[in-house]
Amino acid sequence: MFYIVLLSFIAPLLVWGGFIVVADQADRRTVALNGVWVLIPLLILKLMQTYIWLPSRNPLSLLGANLVWGVATLVALYLLCKANTDSHFGRALTLASGLLALLLLVVAGGEAHSIFSVKPVAKSIQSKTVSSAAAPTFKKGVTPVALSPKTVKNRMNKNMSDVPNSQYFHLGDIQAQYYHGKPVYIAPVEFDGFFKYLSAKQRTPGYFIIDATSVSAEPKFVKKSMKYTNASYFNNNAQRHIYQDYPQWLVADNSEPQLEVDENGTPYYIETTYKSMALSHRINYSKLHVIAINAVTGATKLYKLGALPKWIDEGITSDVADYMNTAYGKYQRGWLNMHLSKTGIQVPTNSEVISTFDQQGRVQYFTDFTNPRSDADSALGYSMINARTGQLVYYKTHGIMDSDGAKNNADNNYKAQQWKSSMPVIYNINGKATWVLSILDSTSAFRGYYYINAADQSVHATGNNANEAVDNYRQALVDSGASAGNTSGVKPKTISGTVARAVVTTKGDNQVLLFTLSGSNTVYTADGSDFQKALLTQSGDRVQIKAYVVNQKAVGNVEKFVNLNLK
Repeated sequence: MFYIVLLSFIAPLLVWGGFIVVADQADRRTVALNGVWVLIPLLILKLMQTYIWLPSRNPLSLLGANLVWGVATLVALYLLCKANTDSHFGRALTLASGLLALLLLVVAGGEAHSIFSVKPVAKSIQSKTVSSAAAPTFKKGVTPVALSPKTVKNRMNKNMSDVPNSQYFHLGDIQAQYYHGKPVYIAPVEFDGFFKYLSAKQRTPGYFIIDATSVSAEPKFVKKSMKYTNASYFNNNAQRHIYQDYPQWLVADNSEPQLEVDENGTPYYIETTYKSMALSHRINYSKLHVIAINAVTGATKLYKLGALPKWIDEGITSDVADYMNTAYGKYQRGWLNMHLSKTGIQVPTNSEVISTFDQQGRVQYFTDFTNPRSDADSALGYSMINARTGQLVYYKTHGIMDSDGAKNNADNNYKAQQWKSSMPVIYNINGKATWVLSILDSTSAFRGYYYINAADQSVHATGNNANEAVDNYRQALVDSGASAGNTSGVKPKTISGTVARAVVTTKGDNQVLLFTLSGSNTVYTADGSDFQKALLTQSGDRVQIKAYVVNQKAVGNVEKFVNLNLK
């Protein structure tokens, strides 16, 4: 950290030296002493600023620091020497001003390059575009559907009494990961302020862990004394410790370290880092690295993104994923297009990604994109970012609502209860893009899942757990006339029998026949616009049908209908 301060003071030292050189022989001692009185306070200020704010350490930032402190030194030294000596410092002022002007040109050029040269940032993201038909398919009993982090935090907060001296602490951010092959959420216990930090002897007692997909799961507190955390102070702060051990590596997108635990339960803080270009702040997402700090011992280690240990699931932190989505959606055609014509521009609907678990045992960050110039709740597509490798897969869609539209639809269905939806994620169910949302009450307690067809908001269903909700949703698709042939648990059946009950009713602009068969409780639906003779059916008629019936459901949608009595 000290060498960063010294590298920031090369220009001030040159300015000071210039004043000493041009001063008269009799005044050089005075000028030298004046420089000491100017530089020491500035060095102290810079040291404090560096320690507290942990400024960027790339060459452009160091040149910028030289420019700022050089100007401060020039002004202070000139005024002090002019008042205390008989020497004239016009030449020193000219040389110093020229040096600082050159620095200004270099810094301004680097800053301009960082701001305007954004297209390479988007191109550095490992990405591919696929059709929405290739989107992750929901498989009953296989696809992990995570609880909302709000629900998890609510449950963990209720268990803070398990924490020794809990009055000193509060719950930190919720993180997703796999632990012993199972999807879990973890959250650190953090200091509740500086004086609580001192009272707790500068160590937190541990972290909480909970099954991420079980609606009845209870959090478990793991006792593990942690010295190096995000909430620690001075040299025990995780980010400051990383800053000191790896000064040449920069924090990606101003993100904070995230907690992860290895298979032994040892806690680490994970930071996504990179090395910038010499005279630019521009980031290259294809060359990211990861620094892990042991929260107990403080030991740090640098990894290439492609060579992470197996227990690190989020080498790309969620903050970095947010910036990647923004860069991918806005920077593809450069800065001018981003601000003027905006051709092809799309923006994330929400500012924060959602952590999901896929069927291959990976954490994926989800977000959907919308048109920045439109008030319509339509999604242009959505992305999944592999939290371990950083690969972004973009699923291109059309004619579906965005996550805000899905949340509004769900919220409207629970106005009376004043419950709210959370954590909207798209899955492919029955070949249909489907929003899956968690329903929470006013205390963030989990109340159920809400599934809604992303292209047709009239088709939706609820359930107390993910499997019940998907069964109800598949039945809603069948009732709406959607094809269900490609979905497990919804297979066509050819059935012959005698009509026990029959009634013709209206559905929208069409008439439909509702009927049951002798010996069965299933209510079948036949659309009169497809089968006109079905509307003439009476009790006692023999029929032969082909229908989709969701397993364990009492409603069937008829695809083929023949009334044998009317042949």
